[in-house]
Amino acid sequence: MQTYNFSKIKNDVEEELKIRKIENEKKYFKHIEIYKNKFLIKTENINGKSTLDYNDMYHIEDGSKIPIKKINSKSIGEFKDEYNIKILKLRNIEFKYNMFSNCKFKNIEFYNCVFYGNTFSTCKFNDVKFIDCNFYNTKECISVFDRKSILVNCEFKKCNVEKGIFESITLKNVKFERTSLKECIFNNVYFNKIIINDCDMRSCKIINPDIKELEFEDNYLSKFDEYTFIDKIIIDKKYKKNYNYAFKVYKNIASKFESNGLLNIAGEYYYISKCMEHKSLSGLSKAKSSIFWLLCGYGERPTFALITSLEIVLFFAVVYMITGLSVGEYVINYKELIFQGLPLENLNTDFMQSLYFSIVTFTTVGYGDITPIDLSILLSGIEMLLGVTMVGVWTATLARKITR
Repeated sequence: MQTYNFSKIKNDVEEELKIRKIENEKKYFKHIEIYKNKFLIKTENINGKSTLDYNDMYHIEDGSKIPIKKINSKSIGEFKDEYNIKILKLRNIEFKYNMFSNCKFKNIEFYNCVFYGNTFSTCKFNDVKFIDCNFYNTKECISVFDRKSILVNCEFKKCNVEKGIFESITLKNVKFERTSLKECIFNNVYFNKIIINDCDMRSCKIINPDIKELEFEDNYLSKFDEYTFIDKIIIDKKYKKNYNYAFKVYKNIASKFESNGLLNIAGEYYYISKCMEHKSLSGLSKAKSSIFWLLCGYGERPTFALITSLEIVLFFAVVYMITGLSVGEYVINYKELIFQGLPLENLNTDFMQSLYFSIVTFTTVGYGDITPIDLSILLSGIEMLLGVTMVGVWTATLARKITR
């Protein structure tokens, strides 16, 4: 029944991220050229051998003039309008151990391409599709998107991005469809209008996120497991609507964990979603939410129900001392204490008697050795109703957590 330890999991992921990056950096060989804002690719592997013909280059400029032809690596010139096309389709190409830096990708469709051991740093992707592409192989060759790279209106469809790293980047209006995000790490990423459709997110970790909109449009089911982790969202507290965005995101995440049968983890995200919703409410709605939180932590904190029950018992014990109780021929009544300064010799004994009566009333046992008088009669009836309710709430919440 332990709560989800966000801090510990987050620290473990950060350590794993450091190790992955150190191991990955040993494999890179930089050979991407930028000439007059034009993107040139000469693909070589770590041993200096080309995966394409050495003189084969792809010239891409803002998606307007996109010729694909064999050119001499020393001659960079203008191309005729006959090469103007709207979408460039690159098929069956291998990009191995490349460092893409300050590159712009626009209106490009990568189909059945391989990206082993590549890093995209400070790159801009606009209207780019990756279809049936593989970013990972069994030799621990992972791909990295980092250093404020931006992906806008992009799509990953039926891709394998397993163990990929997304760090300090922006994802806006990006769709992941039937894509493996298994063991991926997203660190310090800005998510806006992200759609996930039937993806494998087992062991996927998202830490330090700024999420505005994250939706699941599954036809079947996006896979989560007990190692899938989404950290608490970074929220700008100046704007109340941000709490509403966070509420919707956490609610979607909780629903997805529940669909995967991970009910205990789903409960933790549901609890966080309700806390975010509480901060977005006002007036009577916020008051109701506060009561539900206080009683049982929105059904996810049995200890809240226990603590609230103890507080009710103690409160009524003090009230009974003032309103009056009859213990045989002895009457406990501190009504005039404030005004007349009555002696306090029997305070401890009287309090214990009142506490005892409050407990048996709260639990509806009622031995009858102490009886209420005057206003205490009405108060004891109220405490009995609260007792029946709180015992039921605590039992149900506890049983729910134990079952999970």
